[in-house]
Amino acid sequence: MSSQDRDEGGVSFTLAAEVDDWLTEEAARRGETRDERCRRLVTAAQRVATDDDLELADRDELVALRSQLEAQREEFTDLLEDVRDRVVEVKRNADGKAPAEHDHPDRPTDDDLAALRGEVTALERTVDGGFNNFGTVLEDLIAETDELADRSMLLAQAVVDLREHRDERAARQRRRAAADDLKLAANRLGIRTAMCVDCSSSVDIALLTAPECPHCASGFTDVEDRSSIFGSHRLLTGEPPALEGCVESSAESPPDAIFEAAETEAEAADDGAGTPTQPTDSGEGSR
Repeated sequence: MSSQDRDEGGVSFTLAAEVDDWLTEEAARRGETRDERCRRLVTAAQRVATDDDLELADRDELVALRSQLEAQREEFTDLLEDVRDRVVEVKRNADGKAPAEHDHPDRPTDDDLAALRGEVTALERTVDGGFNNFGTVLEDLIAETDELADRSMLLAQAVVDLREHRDERAARQRRRAAADDLKLAANRLGIRTAMCVDCSSSVDIALLTAPECPHCASGFTDVEDRSSIFGSHRLLTGEPPALEGCVESSAESPPDAIFEAAETEAEAADDGAGTPTQPTDSGEGSR
């Protein structure tokens, strides 16, 4: 060994053939050159020799550790092979179920979906237009309802007026009939004049148009012959019977109630139209 090699830290010696082959294989396996691998080995040997705290592993521990590494490597290899087999199996099953360019006739196509979208869009437009027009339609309906209510009120008022006129006419007819009955009774008794029991006024019965005193307006109920030669014929008074057929005013009765009452009266009038009535005899012509 020259002094130049010692100054550069270089060492040159010949190795055995099997050691040289092993060194070449290790360098190639680790991607290093023979010189780099030798330098690493020598450096490691120097550290082991000079480090007092370094504890060398027992050979049995190294063997056990190597066995564990081998077992884990084998287990990992088996798991990797199992996963590979499962992937291949899944792919084969997927390829066997349906062809690559298969179709689903039971599912809607793109054209069907496009047509449905068009119908939904048209329906939304119709609904939006209906809601926009809803306010106008509602206002028109409210206006028509108010107009019909006003017409119904006017019609109900007309019905009430007609019923009032009818009742007044019927009341006059009843009063005239009552006066005729009173005249008939006086005619049968041969009485022309009689005294009102309320005001003691003489009343000409033949001139009565209503069964009441023309002086005190007391209602007459009957005529009574005098009890003596010097007595006077008397016209008896009392409370007249209540008039039938009176109706409430339109302000007190709603239009529906007025219409129902009018229909009921019309039906009653139709039912009694076939019943003949006896004419009332007047006492003026038989006297």
